[in-house]
Amino acid sequence: MSFSFEIFLKALVTTSLILLVFIVDPLGIRNSAEDHYEDHILRLWSPFFSQQVSDDVVVILIDDQYIEATNSYPVSYRNLTRMLKTISRFEPQSIFYDILQHHEHSDHLNRWLRTLDSQTFPVFMASNTRYDTQERLDDPNSLRHKIANVAELAAVSWSAEGRYYPLSVSWNETKMHTVAAAMYKDWCTRTQQCNESTIGSMDDSVIVQWTNKHADNQESYFPLGFECGDNTSQWQQLKDLLIVSLTQGVQSEEDVDATLRKRCPPFLTIAASKISAPGAAGSPELKAAIQGKMVLVGYHVTGGADSVVSPVHGMLPGVYFHAMALDNLITLDGEYWRSPDDAGLFNLSMADIIEIAVQTIVLFLVIWFRFNFLEQQATEQFDERQKLWGAFIPMLIIIAVITISIVLSHFVLNVGAPNWYGLILIIFIDLPIFFFFIFEAFRPKLQSYKERVCLFATTTKNKLRKNQ
Repeated sequence: MSFSFEIFLKALVTTSLILLVFIVDPLGIRNSAEDHYEDHILRLWSPFFSQQVSDDVVVILIDDQYIEATNSYPVSYRNLTRMLKTISRFEPQSIFYDILQHHEHSDHLNRWLRTLDSQTFPVFMASNTRYDTQERLDDPNSLRHKIANVAELAAVSWSAEGRYYPLSVSWNETKMHTVAAAMYKDWCTRTQQCNESTIGSMDDSVIVQWTNKHADNQESYFPLGFECGDNTSQWQQLKDLLIVSLTQGVQSEEDVDATLRKRCPPFLTIAASKISAPGAAGSPELKAAIQGKMVLVGYHVTGGADSVVSPVHGMLPGVYFHAMALDNLITLDGEYWRSPDDAGLFNLSMADIIEIAVQTIVLFLVIWFRFNFLEQQATEQFDERQKLWGAFIPMLIIIAVITISIVLSHFVLNVGAPNWYGLILIIFIDLPIFFFFIFEAFRPKLQSYKERVCLFATTTKNKLRKNQ
């Protein structure tokens, strides 16, 4: 068996074993690590998602102060009616209630239903597709039937999508749009800023990108009790995030948290207590904030279960997940980052296949060069130039392969920066090998320098002794 063929077999077997563990992932390590590094990339990318906070989306939060003032939880139909009437005065483009109403819980239900039915703009109501069966929706006595007749249902719960945001959910042998998709479709129809083919091609789940911007006038609508700070330049924000991410182990938890976690919401947020305050219906400030906007209403109460974890903000009320997905669809105009469907092979998607292809090429090259160097080192004498080439050639090839995969994934497949986990894995596997090659190339020079230093020290010492 020739040297080169033996090296080839060793590299092939080693690469195959590594990739087998990667694909099967019996302990779930790959998925956990991939989610972790995805959060890091989304956090680093957040300064570049948008130049400023969205001018199309507004969030209204039903907070503890409102619950205490109205002494009702869940919010009574009377108070929901008053709130909707006030909001409707400001002529929003559409409104969504992130409130699951499965059973009648207070008086004045008919008043609430009549108010919903009388609006001139679309009103979307949260739906659990498993609960909203066809039988229940066809039952005239069911609350879900009554709500579905005066508002549009939009899905807010799903499974099998993990951390991503689907645009439709299976429902009664058909599909129901999720909140972001339903409101985006309405926005497209009203503004004429996107075509039907764009809407029809949106099948893949959204990898939601989060902005780190905040509204400059946020404090006047929802007092937070702390300063949001200035929106610094994008590159300065990226620099701060990189520094903190790379030095988490040596910085205090407070400094790390202050830089990595944005405490101010990613949309202009209005407290429900401000909507219900005396004279709110005539407020020019509220009209400027709501008129022509898509409004999403959700709960933000202590101990509430409806929450989402943002890689940029930490824990947020769940309504922000819908709002951010909607903003992704509007801002990116159909070129949102996708979570592609499985391609039918080991439950792998196209993004997974690209990731595995990159890792196969990179790992095989690294292992090949490693084996080749070790085998030939015993029989041949490499000069410094050959050793340096042995280090830089695989580095250049790996950089080229990763660059091509990123360009293909981002600009062709719209799956964002690929290999959340794989790129980090490649770096940790490759760097020691590259440093080994470089060290081997410079070791003779270092040895020669060390000998000269020792000779100089010895000569100097002898001269001092002689002078004494």
